[in-house]
Amino acid sequence: MRTSIGLDIGSHKIKLVELAPERGGFRLVAVGTIPTPPKSLTSNLPADLDAVGISIKKLLRDSGATSRSVTLSFPESLVFTRVIEVPALSQRELSSAIKWEAEQYIPLPLDQVNVDFTVLRDSRETGTNKMEVLLVAAPRALVEKYMAIAESAEVTVTAAETEIIASARALARTMGNVRSAMIVSLGAQTTDLAIIRSGILAYTRSISAGGEALSRALSQGLGFEMMQAEEFKRAYGLEKDKLQGKIVSAIAPIMDTIVGEIKRAVSFFGEKYKEERIETVFLSGGTARLPGMVVYMAEHIGIEAQLANPLLGISKDPRFASVEADGPSFTVAIGLALRS
Repeated sequence: MRTSIGLDIGSHKIKLVELAPERGGFRLVAVGTIPTPPKSLTSNLPADLDAVGISIKKLLRDSGATSRSVTLSFPESLVFTRVIEVPALSQRELSSAIKWEAEQYIPLPLDQVNVDFTVLRDSRETGTNKMEVLLVAAPRALVEKYMAIAESAEVTVTAAETEIIASARALARTMGNVRSAMIVSLGAQTTDLAIIRSGILAYTRSISAGGEALSRALSQGLGFEMMQAEEFKRAYGLEKDKLQGKIVSAIAPIMDTIVGEIKRAVSFFGEKYKEERIETVFLSGGTARLPGMVVYMAEHIGIEAQLANPLLGISKDPRFASVEADGPSFTVAIGLALRS
């Protein structure tokens, strides 16, 4: 049986999902998570990269994964992703033109990045003489680093993409009749945004504020040690009636930054597609599961918000029942596994 593995190497946790195709969909074969060795992803030392490889080996073994071929994700904050408009061109013409386009948007010399592109909508779909293209550029040093980790883990990399592209794939299939929606992926170090329009990516953005920044704000605001701040954040989250509202007040400046960027993205979408509106915000990532987060986001953005459920429509054995609650944390890994 051919299966596919999505491997999400996060700054705090490594997550794995293995799926097998079945009639009309997919079945969950293996799932698991393991802590990422501290500071290993900010290092280029072989010993630190090997530590990540050893953790991946253990995760593969402990989860019972059957394959050793994986699709990897690159951190959104370290990759340049942009939806651009270009004149209607043939595939051959576009391949030549994309380098010139890339130079306008990518702040690194092109010989230092791997550039890829995907046509999202051609001129027939846009109804104009332009086409929408997803431009992605990954620094070669980053690609080499992740390939070294994969080699250490003794896995074969079949593909690699950014976290938000994987999240969009995982959640676009769960949106039902919703035409336009936003994905807010709340990770440990970053918050990544994507807007999906008719099942296709229309916008991406990465903000350098996430769960860690909330913990730091809590630590500084209330004089907690970081470990204690993390515990209080997980226990009380954004519930205004807990501890006289001190927790929410301490982390409000970070949430204001995140909410402000979300509102800017909503405004951008409204200006570009004047006849449409974002109907729902799907919250994914580990930080999305904080108590009160869904209500807080809905109130401050002014759009209906809900926790993402990337496992919707994926069949699973009873032994995986507990994974459902952790679904938002596995969004990227599920999207990667669905790519294969």
